[in-house]
Amino acid sequence: MLFSCKEENDNTAFYYPAEWESHQAIYIGWGYEAEWKREAWPFIIDIVYALNGTTPIIFLSDTSENVQVLKDFLLNKNISPDDYEFISLPMNNPMAPRDIGPVYLLNGRGEKKVVDFKWAAQEAYKEFLIARGIEASKAAEYASFLERNQKVDSILAIKNGHEVISSCLTLDGGAIEVNGKGTILLNEYWMLKYNNGIPKDSIENELRRTLNVSNFVWVGKGLMEDPPDIATIIPGYFGAGTDGHTDEYIRFANATTILLAWVDENERDKHPINKGNYERLNETFQILKQAKDQNGQPFNIIKLPLPDLIYRPVVVVEGWATSDTTVGISLFTASDGYKVGDTITQVAASSYLNFLVSNDKVLLPTYLHVGGSKEKEEEVKRIFTKLYPDKDLVWIDAMKYNWEGGGIHCFTKQVPLSTNFRKN
Repeated sequence: MLFSCKEENDNTAFYYPAEWESHQAIYIGWGYEAEWKREAWPFIIDIVYALNGTTPIIFLSDTSENVQVLKDFLLNKNISPDDYEFISLPMNNPMAPRDIGPVYLLNGRGEKKVVDFKWAAQEAYKEFLIARGIEASKAAEYASFLERNQKVDSILAIKNGHEVISSCLTLDGGAIEVNGKGTILLNEYWMLKYNNGIPKDSIENELRRTLNVSNFVWVGKGLMEDPPDIATIIPGYFGAGTDGHTDEYIRFANATTILLAWVDENERDKHPINKGNYERLNETFQILKQAKDQNGQPFNIIKLPLPDLIYRPVVVVEGWATSDTTVGISLFTASDGYKVGDTITQVAASSYLNFLVSNDKVLLPTYLHVGGSKEKEEEVKRIFTKLYPDKDLVWIDAMKYNWEGGGIHCFTKQVPLSTNFRKN
């Protein structure tokens, strides 16, 4: 497999910029037709208010969505739609631009390219259906509606005149965490599972070719409350998630600092999910203590507290549909042992690591309104204030999206500013 061997100070070499580098705009997903999409509108408005006047916003929606509905909604909130761009694309579920949106590359000349990775959800949904008794060909047919999302990144790239680099790798945007200097963090379990049959050295070679990274830090599994699709976590408890995207548990804060979600030892034995998370995160912590950056230097590792577990009782009902109080039995496997009428517990994918760094603000989730620990949130505030002294911290209620397995970072996607120049 071929890849570029250009010197790092060669301004023609493309690289994947870190999130804290300047943004030209931020994509926000918007949906109207489904009820759960409309319920996310207050969350959208909070993000718009947070970014207003500092970072341009581009709304992405399905071609079936009525953009005028969103414009009217913005007007009702005293927000002028004339200040924003609206793009409709042939895609399903526009609410997750992080994972399906373009992976932009920049070079020192201000030129842009886009990498078109495969999106994991289509194959994952097919396997989800097979595990629940759907015949394989039928499962593939049912999952085919997600095919349209596989080219969202390429369509946006071509629309803006950017060259597209096609890749054989499956790599969702929420699973890409780089420091902009050549180092990438990779969830080994996730990468090998969703790139079944591709060995680690081939994955590394392809990431060298596409993202121009040179230093690979393979870390442990993600959070237990971030399972694949909808799945039982421990008996009687289930969650919805991505199966371990890095933006739920491990992030770069700057080129030398890694934030790692953490469960303290005094909380480890309070709940089986806490214990499981402690074991997973401690495995990654031990890896990070031995890891080096692209220059051979150790990382500064900061443990960021996980919110207290957030969960709610739901009743098992017939079918596939879910609500705030019910869940369809067809979403589970026979081995889960649930029966219609059972009350089981849903756990939210809550994490302070699902944050967004914008040009002059950091958007963070808050959990105080649902009984979260004030002491933990104060600790998170202290850490981020120190890390980003020149940026305002904006706290947003992301719970509606947490129940669906996402958060602020998933809901957004930055477009890097083309005038950036790589600093070595």
